[in-house]
Amino acid sequence: MHCNQIGKWELKRHRATDPARTGANVLSPREVEEIALVESMACLTVHVYTSNILPTMTQMSLQALPCYCATLRQAARAATTLYEAALGDSGVPLTQFTALQVMVMSPNLTTTELAEIIGIDQTTATRTLALIKKAGLARTTSTHDRRERRWALSAEGERTMRKLMAKWEKAQAAFEARLGAAAAAALKQSAYLAARTLTSA
Repeated sequence: MHCNQIGKWELKRHRATDPARTGANVLSPREVEEIALVESMACLTVHVYTSNILPTMTQMSLQALPCYCATLRQAARAATTLYEAALGDSGVPLTQFTALQVMVMSPNLTTTELAEIIGIDQTTATRTLALIKKAGLARTTSTHDRRERRWALSAEGERTMRKLMAKWEKAQAAFEARLGAAAAAALKQSAYLAARTLTSA
């Protein structure tokens, strides 16, 4: 309905609901029915408009971004979601799993060495390792420098990692299945080279 017509119906509606107006100014039953019909049509119009517009606003797909950093973050978030879903309710976050995996590959590393291998700062490494030790998954030994510790899996950590490795391998397989084995390997190599080059720059 045209906006001018709706304006007329609003005027009639005001007349009908204004307690100060009586007599000739009171709307007839027919006019009251017409106002009710217009209001129903207005509600329907709003419903159809929001039904058509909102899906467009909420169903936007992932877009290619111009920023290298933002694009890497997109990939990192997607990969993190996949791997965290695979680890499930193990109680071991992905950040801690990575540190435990490094301990499997290279036991008795210092906190600094672990941080450098993973590519995280010292503060983050210290916090992550403290949580791992609190969970009973790792043990430490002192070095000649009492301020430095060397990390290795505890017996509980070894049992936990044996269970988690099967889930991690499933996540690896799912990653390769979605990207293709060759593309996944190429992406891993490119990401590693980028991290190494940017870190040393």
